[in-house]
Amino acid sequence: MNISTKLKKVLFKLSNSYFPFNNLSPERLQEIVNHVRIIELQQDEILQIRGSNRQDYLYLLEGQIDVVCEGSIQTLMDPAETQRSPVLLPLENYSCSILAKEDCIICHANRDILDSIIAWDHIGREAKQAVQHLDIIRNTLVFRRLPIEYIESAFSRMKRRHLAKGETIQGEQCDAYYLILSGSAEVQHFNSETQNNRRITELSIGDIFGDEAMVSCKNQTETIVMLEDSEVLILGKRDYEELINRPLVKTVQARIAQTMIDNGYQLLDVRFAEEYAENRIPGAQLIPLSELASRLKELSKKQPYIVYCHSGPRSAVAALILNENKYEALSLDGGIRDWPHEIEHSSPKANVVPLAKKFH
Repeated sequence: MNISTKLKKVLFKLSNSYFPFNNLSPERLQEIVNHVRIIELQQDEILQIRGSNRQDYLYLLEGQIDVVCEGSIQTLMDPAETQRSPVLLPLENYSCSILAKEDCIICHANRDILDSIIAWDHIGREAKQAVQHLDIIRNTLVFRRLPIEYIESAFSRMKRRHLAKGETIQGEQCDAYYLILSGSAEVQHFNSETQNNRRITELSIGDIFGDEAMVSCKNQTETIVMLEDSEVLILGKRDYEELINRPLVKTVQARIAQTMIDNGYQLLDVRFAEEYAENRIPGAQLIPLSELASRLKELSKKQPYIVYCHSGPRSAVAALILNENKYEALSLDGGIRDWPHEIEHSSPKANVVPLAKKFH
């Protein structure tokens, strides 16, 4: 995707100075342009943003603004004020107004999407051999069927193979999923009447051939012919079926989780430290997902855990890591986003004042 020089500079700022973008790998940073809104406002222009159930993030990248929200006004005079602590936008049924005190640039980020990107980033870092192909793999139908927490296990089972131009794979050999990383192939069908092969379709990067894929090899008269030297990743059908049939990570709804906490379960927060400082469920222990594998000794196998993040993707991955290491853990459905009980918040910011006082 071609982007303007100005947008490149804005994304560079985000990736180097703003949380949580500065925690992401270069591969995941490439997704930012598709999942954040970059908005330019002229002096005295007003923008209204409706709330959602996510409490999205707002960043100031250039200029100065007033943020009018739920009876208070927050004045941001310096972009650095939102680098580590972005403004939390209101919940649904509310809205806020952004008043540009001078020409400015702001960024609106969807927190649910950020939560998912952070989880995928962890998976990509752990599955080092496949990280450069993560975007191709995760967007294929075969892998979209797998729960996010099992993708890393799928990566570990995939084998890379070089297929030369002209090499063929017969229908009866299709006992695996072949994902094309580079090159192309052609699907041919043998016509018994004419005794000739007929071209059905062409496959390219990101396409899969094999059982239940874009092109089915159940018909033994179909043949895959490589049109050029190609690289493929192969996942055995048996491996895939084992993964798809594995028990899902157990989740727990908030109303039940509170009762379990009252009866001895420990809350484990796997978000970043900045998110924990922003708000947290009382009594939660913090171990960010990126540090969990190296800090397992800080947890007790005699203690059952309820793991949470913002909305669920990271806690599902974390719960699987704990389960595989013989810890009892469940993932909190909906995360802190949907937690209806008490939440501890950081102290109010000094530059947030009631509207009446601001204009008195």
